Amino acid sequence: MPTTPHPTRGVTTCTRCGAQIRWAQGPEKGERTPLNAMPSPVGGLAAHTNGLGGLYVRRLTAERPQPEDALLEWPAVAHWNSCTGGNRTAPAAAPRSRPARRRPTVQAPLWGQQPGRGAR
Repeated sequence: MPTTPHPTRGVTTCTRCGAQIRWAQGPEKGERTPLNAMPSPVGGLAAHTNGLGGLYVRRLTAERPQPEDALLEWPAVAHWNSCTGGNRTAPAAAPRSRPARRRPTVQAPLWGQQPGRGAR
């Protein structure tokens, strides 16, 4: 019987569609893959955590077609296969609440000058 991941630990939100996802290492070395937060039996991936809390994913192959109970794996779906956000761009930046600071119109006196008197 496959295990299930913790319902909230390691869960973030997709910036495009707002769905809950988890980031995992793999299936290729050095690659990070977004996974749907909840397990799915239709996924072509198997995910498991290591003892330090890292999440790792591997592809289901002909040699290993099912998640393995010994590794405490669960079936997962790569989020980019189910993301409904499309290629939306990031939201526009909020307008500034106040205008930028302006430079003073009068120059401060230089060292040794009296305030209010010009240089001689």
